Amino acid sequence: VANWGKRSGPRRAIMIHYDASTSDASGIAWLKSPECKVSYNMAVRDNGAVVTIAPEEARAYHAGVCRSSDPRLVYTDANSAFYGLAITAKAGDTVTEAQLSAVVALCRRLYKKNGWPPTETWRITSHSREAYPRGRKSDCEGQDPERPVLDPEVVRQRLST
Repeated sequence: VANWGKRSGPRRAIMIHYDASTSDASGIAWLKSPECKVSYNMAVRDNGAVVTIAPEEARAYHAGVCRSSDPRLVYTDANSAFYGLAITAKAGDTVTEAQLSAVVALCRRLYKKNGWPPTETWRITSHSREAYPRGRKSDCEGQDPERPVLDPEVVRQRLST
């Protein structure tokens, strides 16, 4: 049984996560395991390698209960509305430069595919910003605001340059 399903409605944006794994290998193995009940469309390893977890057009089970953090971002089903993009990391880690570059490249490709102008950086969000009730999730930023795991603002800045 796959841990993804059929998507309903158009894509609206990209939701960034970290997978809470202790290593690239363990994270990818768990996400591809039949026992795993969550998924992402893509996961990015420390070295920047991109691994497809669920087909790009599928409804990956990554978001859970969410409410929009931005009035321009209207959706009812976050798993269908967002591409789920994760880095293999856990709270306390810091994104590698290779991961960050790969995340930005994936975002650029998905923007082009969907015809989204690169100026619409609000389309890049994090699980913590959308999860409801607020504060329920801390990924992809992590729990330490002084040392984020992956800051969506950095991705947004790099996308727009």
